Amino acid sequence: MIKGIKSYWSNKSIWQILFETSTYLFVATLPLWDKLNTLVLWLFVASSIFLLKPKERLENIKQNRAAFYGLFALYSLFIVGWLFSTETKDALRDMERTLTLVIIPLILLSHKREDFNLKKMYVAFGVGLFTAMVICWVVIIESILTNATPWVQAGYFFKWVYNGWNAVAPLEGHPSYFAVMLVIFIVGLIRMPEFNKLRRNKFRFVLLLAPYFLFLIETSSRIGIICLVVIAIVTIFKKLEIKRVFYVIALLIALGLLSVKFDYLGSKLTTIVDTKGNITLDRYDRWGAILTDFTERGNWIFGVGTGDSQSLYNLAYSKNGFMIALKNQYNAHNQYLEFLVSNGLIGLLVYLSVLFIFFRKTKLKGEALSFFIIIVLFSGSETIFGISKGVFIFSFFYALFILLYSKKTVNVN
Repeated sequence: MIKGIKSYWSNKSIWQILFETSTYLFVATLPLWDKLNTLVLWLFVASSIFLLKPKERLENIKQNRAAFYGLFALYSLFIVGWLFSTETKDALRDMERTLTLVIIPLILLSHKREDFNLKKMYVAFGVGLFTAMVICWVVIIESILTNATPWVQAGYFFKWVYNGWNAVAPLEGHPSYFAVMLVIFIVGLIRMPEFNKLRRNKFRFVLLLAPYFLFLIETSSRIGIICLVVIAIVTIFKKLEIKRVFYVIALLIALGLLSVKFDYLGSKLTTIVDTKGNITLDRYDRWGAILTDFTERGNWIFGVGTGDSQSLYNLAYSKNGFMIALKNQYNAHNQYLEFLVSNGLIGLLVYLSVLFIFFRKTKLKGEALSFFIIIVLFSGSETIFGISKGVFIFSFFYALFILLYSKKTVNVN
């Protein structure tokens, strides 16, 4: 081991070591606090700047210029949205938050794929997720033990008291975004050939997945569960095997049983569609109200501007009696609708084009398939770019998978 460390240090420059270290740290801190993750991001950026020469960086970016131009156009929507806004303060805040749509891909796409070890990045990601889960569980256990009747309070572990937003409260995070990161990691462990050796011992592998799967249930994220199930089903159809069918059936049974035990998740899942097939999802009616109000007073070509979109939502909520949404200043909870309202049909087409570029460049090889499914579904449930965590997740994995899968299949270990 000591010889290996000495060999590692002797064969790489200090900037290469710093870049690799900062890459793993950035991935590991993605599930943690935004301030910590942002601090590591700038270390990641700085180490890359000192590692590559400008000419080399430019040549590497040219190899994936379509993806970079697409992401730059996506960020430009927030600049144009500021120009069309009267509430410029909110629009400027959106521009600042989404700046990493350009910065992170600029760094990633300026490197060669050999500069990144996908297996080690997933290991770092898993360590970060586990660290975050332990922090949350410690807070939950402390809450139980410090209660006057801890034996009674312990029973609430499966209730809303310790689920959903309460589960990730110590991280100041959003449960759906944490759930999406869990799905990216869980699916990677299950699908990636780099983890074949790990998967050989089924018992140990199940024990390894168990805490991540448990916390996914604790987030009570409907979209997280749906993404996991859809990816599992798509994986079956890509290569139909009895064993895979059995695994998916076992997954569905486990989810069904756990949704009964974790009744908060179960109640949320039952509010999507009723027994007659009618859509009962609360966001569905809000989307209709927003679209109706946008049709009456919006600009279909350029939208109302990123700074004024919330005013339109609030008016739609007020007129249609969505008082909880009005009180909490809910956004559209739909990235497609968000771009349509903020930037018109131009904005929606730009976003769809960015997704198409990813589809075309990666041909949905490897983990690009899972990420594409997650983003397409997640965009229909959340405003991804409404919080910094969403921008980080999208820009990092989008650019990473473009870099790794956009050409002929190569070893990305």
